[in-house]
Amino acid sequence: MTHSERLLVVDDTPGVCDLIRDVAEDLGYEVQVVMSRDDFETVFMAIDPTLITLDLQFPGGDGVEILRYLADQGCAAPIIVISGFDTRVVSSAMRIGQTHGLRMLGSLRKPFSIQDLENLIAPIGVRTFKPGAADLREALDQGDILPFFQPKACLVHPSGPAICEAEALARWQHPQHGLIEPAQFIPLAESTGMILPLTWTMVEQSARQLVQWRAEGLHLSVAVNIAPAVIQDLDYPDRLAALVERAGASPEWFTLEVTESGAMRDSERAMDILTRLRLKGFNLSCDDFGTGYSSLVQLYRMPFCELKIDRSFVVDCIDQPEARVIIRASIELGHNLGLTVCAEGVETQDVFDYLHAQGCDSIQGYHVGYPVPATDLPELVREASRRLLEIES
Repeated sequence: MTHSERLLVVDDTPGVCDLIRDVAEDLGYEVQVVMSRDDFETVFMAIDPTLITLDLQFPGGDGVEILRYLADQGCAAPIIVISGFDTRVVSSAMRIGQTHGLRMLGSLRKPFSIQDLENLIAPIGVRTFKPGAADLREALDQGDILPFFQPKACLVHPSGPAICEAEALARWQHPQHGLIEPAQFIPLAESTGMILPLTWTMVEQSARQLVQWRAEGLHLSVAVNIAPAVIQDLDYPDRLAALVERAGASPEWFTLEVTESGAMRDSERAMDILTRLRLKGFNLSCDDFGTGYSSLVQLYRMPFCELKIDRSFVVDCIDQPEARVIIRASIELGHNLGLTVCAEGVETQDVFDYLHAQGCDSIQGYHVGYPVPATDLPELVREASRRLLEIES
């Protein structure tokens, strides 16, 4: 890494600043430290950072004010929030940054470990490629956008907890720049109208992969994210069914994940399209449940099979009573509507245990398995299934 990587540390605790500086310089960063609001804008404009670590409280200002300023400046640098405040305050700050269109990379709570800091900072040095519309179009044409698959554990299963499904997550395998994460190209696809062909290629590749897995004895279904723009196309159900059948797959093998807010954008048209998808055999999941603005009347009229509780509630459920209230209410609501309930973002055993005890039907997250290429999934499923059975026994 060269000193083209510039880290701006915004924090008023000398020990924390020294620690971040030492770790970052070892990783090849040029580091500048700002310990007050008065100095921030001058230093920010002078160094044009490629990464920012931001405390939420320091002399002369606060982190939310800084986030607002960065948004006004069109800041493209990833931001890591570092704070001693509780999880709820940090989560709110992260959401504020995301709402302003900033790249909120992650957060650390003081005191933090060197390893946790390195895990957040180390990947940044290689993320210098900023794709444009032409790059993405070429990637789609060349087949460089591939599905990685993250396993999903079904906790309510006749033979005990098992891996029953995998979610297809888009990854860009660039021939020069390596693996590109979705945060670097999904917004570009949405803003340029290429989210539709991207969705098509994810479904088509997943369908072919399902056929291969089932021929090998691995009987999974696959969940695919469906962009809101897709469920405004009245021809979509017929085209999707034809695509799946051409690949030799069956609609029953698929769960189509539609965000809560996306389904409510034009609820009458969405109801038409979603109902026809169900009639053709596809399963439907209401993704990111709890973060949208739908009315319960519209929700129960939509032909969903599953509610998927958003990760923002799941990650806070051990420390935050309010998050647990929302999770319990979502599980009860889903079950009373005849739906299964999935929680995403499960990263620890205590969160897994809590959701299991609350009757959540399935879970997804790093505690079950990371997204992996299709060739690696069978072994991951075997390992994850073994661990699930050990936990149950």
